[in-house]
Amino acid sequence: MATSNWQFNKTNYTGLDFTSKVLSATVKQGREKYLDPYSGGVMTFTINNTGNYATNFAFNDKIVLRRNGETSGFQDWWTIQEIDFNDYPGNTGMPTATITCVDALARAGRYQATAQALTQTTTWGQAAQFNGSPLPSDLIVYTPVGGGGNSTASAQTYTGTVLNQINSLNATERGVVGTGVRTTPGLQYIFPYARNQITNQTVTGWVIGRTVDTGTIAYDQFDRIQNGLQFFNTATIDALGLASQTETNATSVTTYGAAFFSSSTVDFDTTQADNNASWLVNTFSDPSALRFVVSFTDLMQNSVPYSALMTQLPKQFVVQLNYRIPGAGSDTSIQTVIEGWNLNITPAQTRWTLYLSPLTYYQFFTLDSSTLGILDTSRLGW
Repeated sequence: MATSNWQFNKTNYTGLDFTSKVLSATVKQGREKYLDPYSGGVMTFTINNTGNYATNFAFNDKIVLRRNGETSGFQDWWTIQEIDFNDYPGNTGMPTATITCVDALARAGRYQATAQALTQTTTWGQAAQFNGSPLPSDLIVYTPVGGGGNSTASAQTYTGTVLNQINSLNATERGVVGTGVRTTPGLQYIFPYARNQITNQTVTGWVIGRTVDTGTIAYDQFDRIQNGLQFFNTATIDALGLASQTETNATSVTTYGAAFFSSSTVDFDTTQADNNASWLVNTFSDPSALRFVVSFTDLMQNSVPYSALMTQLPKQFVVQLNYRIPGAGSDTSIQTVIEGWNLNITPAQTRWTLYLSPLTYYQFFTLDSSTLGILDTSRLGW
């Protein structure tokens, strides 16, 4: 039986430890689907407010949620945004306070750039141009994780929030954007990954499957979802300052009928924008493609794979999923990307929900690779 053993601190790792005051907490980070924009993560926790304990917290205070005693693995720094006091009627029962915090991405949505000159460079290199202004010194876009990006972003004079531009850049890059920690307590980091970096993030020591063992995180709820807005066969890229580029998968249109998608990007020229559109229609024109949602509790798990999950997520996020189709005699195995997660934390247990995309959404053909060199399972990229 595995337990998460969460710890809550304010300001730094040795700051106010208020774990014993927390009655419950929820965390939501990442996104549910590949094509979703990032809205940023939110953590809410409810505390026993006896004695007006909530006076220990104020707007923009830093909170770290981590596994007890660990300074690596699954953790993040959060910034307090709102405090909701629930005072017991008549002052005779236990008062509570619910505190809402945001991660680095959500906080980036609070900072407005005004007529900021952004130079033509790699996608994530351009995102880093917000460091220092308008982003404060404790909120940083860390580019080495993704190597700067595989696509080029056009130069522009930008007015808008940092988060909006990060989403435009990711629509150009088609990568993953996460948050997390480095070495200095209290600093909030945005970690963008270039699209060709995703397949290097494979986790070790655990897979997701149907039954508990020393290498498997077992789910008790499982959804596989087909089609929806994830299926289309005509795509238009509206790149800033350029003519729109439209590509169509004619075979898919003939077989299934037309389904349209459009995206606004900052691709720097029409060739790159057209390649973006081609990638989309060839990736999302298969109506049999699936995405997945799995849910499980920590108490269900063997401690070995659960510790591996807690150590590697969120910086490593490509994981094998094993599931059984009704009526089948064996499991189906697929490599997936963890797009986002929800946590529901109580003193009794932690329930996880993971949102998974097939790795083929990020895969590019690589000659002589046992996983990326298989024709018809990965695609030529741009």
